[in-house]
Amino acid sequence: QRQMCIRDSRHTMKRVFVFQDFKSQKFWSIDVRGTDVIVNYGKLGTDGQTQVKNFSSAGEAEKVAGKLIAEKTKKGYVETLEEVAKEMKVEAKKYALSYDEAEEGVNLMDKILKDKKLPSLKQITIGCWGYEGEDCSDIADGIVENKEKFAHFEGLFWGDIDFEEQEISWIEQVDLSPVLDAMPLLNNLKIKGTNNLSIGKKPRPNLKSLEIISGGLPDSVVEDILGSDLPNLEKLVLYVGVEDYGFDGDMNVFRPLFSKDRFPNLKWLGIVDAEEQNTVVEMFLESDILPQLETMDISAGVLTDEGARLLLDHVDKIKHLKFINMKYNYLSDEMKKELQKSLPMKIDVSDSQEYDDDYSYPMITE
Repeated sequence: QRQMCIRDSRHTMKRVFVFQDFKSQKFWSIDVRGTDVIVNYGKLGTDGQTQVKNFSSAGEAEKVAGKLIAEKTKKGYVETLEEVAKEMKVEAKKYALSYDEAEEGVNLMDKILKDKKLPSLKQITIGCWGYEGEDCSDIADGIVENKEKFAHFEGLFWGDIDFEEQEISWIEQVDLSPVLDAMPLLNNLKIKGTNNLSIGKKPRPNLKSLEIISGGLPDSVVEDILGSDLPNLEKLVLYVGVEDYGFDGDMNVFRPLFSKDRFPNLKWLGIVDAEEQNTVVEMFLESDILPQLETMDISAGVLTDEGARLLLDHVDKIKHLKFINMKYNYLSDEMKKELQKSLPMKIDVSDSQEYDDDYSYPMITE
């Protein structure tokens, strides 16, 4: 996207960035005017807040601006034309029950249907639907019964429940296939919690991003994905977890996912949060899908120096990648330095844990 520049008699550089996901819809702009750095930020559709900082020289101001821009883009902000950003509005909302609402018997589906903003939203997040281990069948049935009110949605985050509301292994799901059928334009699907989860085996040609977060992913969910036709999927991230929380224990269930014929447009593939994260590295290196990928996501699992050595030994196979995500790992300091020195792409090797044969676990295991 084009960079915006506004110039006056002094050197001026204004650039505008937008961040959008299921929870946040915000803008951030930076304007360098001589020795002043002017930052404006806030929720899309508002004027936001402005901060001005003065520096000792124009060079220092530009240097600071460059650093701030790098930080924002690393967090997922995308540069956008200023006039486009000004027209953008908040199109995402989260619906959930507070503990007090649950105690008072508030119905979450009623709360959603009564919201006058519902028709203007494009992304919807369904958060906590109860505190007593209830499943989400009432919400799922309500969406199907009122599908004309949900047919326009493009993004769905189902089960955005934090650990203070429920542990991830307690989240009770249902067959979400009818819900997905009710949202034919859906291109971004994120699900948290996999107890009794099914997403069906159907063609979903509009789906571009699928992420399933779990402390233990059952084979049945992987089989649903393998049984679905997802020709335009660009991003797939699956959290493996551990057997105590639902994973069936055989990493080979994931091998058929590493296929260019199955996912001809896939650019980002993540099999993460695995005890056998080193085995996932092997799967990448042995696959025919690797050449088309831009991101290898092997984060949140028990990735050790053994798995990292495989990457170093096969640089020729991975040198085209733009990013390897290894955040949360069991790598030694020496190995991290070698990876940073030897690999040509951007990598994230932060959040390292100390390896112990008996006590090394993936990130999400509870």
